[in-house]
Amino acid sequence: MLQTLVGIVIGLLMMPFLIQTLGKELYGLWIVIGSIVGTYYLLDLGFNQAVTRYVSKYIHQNNPDAANRIINTALVIYSILGVLVFLASIVAAYFGAESLMQNSEQLTLAQTILVIVGFSIALEFPAKAFPGIISAYMRYDYIAKIRMLKSVVDALCIYLLVSNGYGLISMALITLVTGLISTILFIRFSLGLFKGMQFDQKLIDLSTIKEVFHFSKWVFITDFSTMLREKMDIWFVAFYLGNIALTVYYVAIRLVEYAIQFLMQATGITGPIFTELYAKNENNKLKDAVMLFLKLDVALGLVAFSGFCILGSSFIEVWMKGAVPTNESFLCLLILIVGRLSIYFTSPINSLLMTLKKHHVISWLSIIEIIISALLCVLIIPVYGIYGAAVAMTVPLIVSRLITLPFLVKRYVELELFELLVRFSLVVVVHAVFLTFVYVEWIKGNSLDLAFIILSAPVVIVCSLVISFFLFNRQEIGLLKKKFTKNGFLNKVG
Repeated sequence: MLQTLVGIVIGLLMMPFLIQTLGKELYGLWIVIGSIVGTYYLLDLGFNQAVTRYVSKYIHQNNPDAANRIINTALVIYSILGVLVFLASIVAAYFGAESLMQNSEQLTLAQTILVIVGFSIALEFPAKAFPGIISAYMRYDYIAKIRMLKSVVDALCIYLLVSNGYGLISMALITLVTGLISTILFIRFSLGLFKGMQFDQKLIDLSTIKEVFHFSKWVFITDFSTMLREKMDIWFVAFYLGNIALTVYYVAIRLVEYAIQFLMQATGITGPIFTELYAKNENNKLKDAVMLFLKLDVALGLVAFSGFCILGSSFIEVWMKGAVPTNESFLCLLILIVGRLSIYFTSPINSLLMTLKKHHVISWLSIIEIIISALLCVLIIPVYGIYGAAVAMTVPLIVSRLITLPFLVKRYVELELFELLVRFSLVVVVHAVFLTFVYVEWIKGNSLDLAFIILSAPVVIVCSLVISFFLFNRQEIGLLKKKFTKNGFLNKVG
């Protein structure tokens, strides 16, 4: 949680600084490059989760030989993939960068940054052979500390260099150096945990790839769909509208991402709980757990939506200090948050399908979402600009996650979704009345200063949570009063 909070605070501080210092054009270029190099992680092919799963499993089973075979084999595979990542960055730099910038100076800049950042990611790939060790020994705290320290150092170094006239290349070099250091520290710590670690050519067993790939293929499809969903609108906006418009649009994207990160930290614990209940064959408790988490996600999601509706416009104005058009970013924010909340609302169903080993349903659904969104982007972005991009990404998610997915999950588990729909409709109507009253009687179209935003936020949160209590029945409210501890939940649900 602390790592997420630190990352969000750094983002909130650095983004307006970079936009104002670099300009919207160059900052837009940085966004596009970041989205492109982010696709290099797809060369992971879903192996990361599979390798982590099997290494952790064998260490828990006190089978160091099997764990070493997986690690050594994965190390070879990831080293090869790292080379491919670097080659891909060179290809992207010299055969694709011309679509990012028009003049030769900016083209050379884009090519240089693509190569530097691609090399940085390539160096990270061999380390993907070791996360299973961290998982087996439950030392996620160390990883969080390393990532948090890297974020702070990156921000400080970038601030100092950009303030003194250095630009995007210096930012890329900083991420390269700090990324390399953090990767070395991660590997050293992993090797220190697993005392039985061995490196030997004889331990490379390519036959293990079949077992790993069987698990990873659907993970890859899901990761691929998620990546496209998070990057595709950025590419289309940059292609049709340019980097300046992209910067305006990206303000909304970042705020939505920050909100979803907070929400997932609050309730993103469903996997282990559902798995334990399923393993114990406690099906009634499993159904109750899914329903409770669905309602929790809806309640917290409506808090986020209410906060954006009431305070979002004023916050953007205060945050960006006029660097971007407030109204344009705000409208995109309201549209995008509805789509992302559609995913968040139904995330317990996703976890349930993973538990039941039916996650292919989500994979195929995600592919359909991406295809429809891509078609909509082509059709409406040229006409409606960044608003069209937001709509293109949101509409398929609403239809897919809020309508189609609940229907599909009934093939595997009978959930009381009609009751949830009735309660949800009531809560949404009450929220609409609340938001209308606040806007008409309180805000009245005026921009709020920072102090007023900070003081108003707790009031909005409390009011929204009180309204959302209509989602829960008496038994569920009793469970929530027990602070939602793991033991209390597993003992009391059902």
